[in-house]
Amino acid sequence: MVAETKFPTTNAELAALAGPTGMVRFRASFDDFWELLAEAEFNVEYFEDEIIATMSYETDIHSPIQTQMIYLLKKAFWGNQRVKTHNSNRPVCIPACGNAVFNPDGSVVALPAELFEYRPGMNAELTPVLVFEVLSKNTRAHDLADKLPCYKQIPSLRQIVYVDAQRIEISVWEKLDGNTRWLETRLTAPDDVFLVEGQAVALREVYEDTLL
Repeated sequence: MVAETKFPTTNAELAALAGPTGMVRFRASFDDFWELLAEAEFNVEYFEDEIIATMSYETDIHSPIQTQMIYLLKKAFWGNQRVKTHNSNRPVCIPACGNAVFNPDGSVVALPAELFEYRPGMNAELTPVLVFEVLSKNTRAHDLADKLPCYKQIPSLRQIVYVDAQRIEISVWEKLDGNTRWLETRLTAPDDVFLVEGQAVALREVYEDTLL
């Protein structure tokens, strides 16, 4: 859905435009995006000269999966002073993808942080080593079609994790050493595991108290 260039700032205004999908796209400049980001009550991203606005409401499955993933990442990287874990409130900027700015559901960022600074106090991360997205019905197409190709262009990024909120399925994308090629592993059994920082994470841990 594409709307005219009058940007909403409240969840109520966005809901009136977005309808049941909870998402709306506006043709906009990079400056427009940062100005709206400072005011909006909802999630705001930027891709290919569009602001992508999404309702901040999280379902009773999406929210616990996101929280559990952040917990498992902090556990995997515990004691590692070279990284920091962020939630979805921390944007990632991708200069190689037309200065796209996304809010992954969670990220692990290399330290010392390298930042894209729009202006003092408004910036975005440039050096994530891992990002994850929780796939829902309304965001799936955007997360896979728009975000995934851009994420693959981040030099520092080593892992991309997609967690399905509608069924037990996790896709783990890993950058092959010394290459720009990526390997995808798709996991569907509760006892399947993937490695984060050398530590095994089982799907049953991710989906604890949700789909299991």
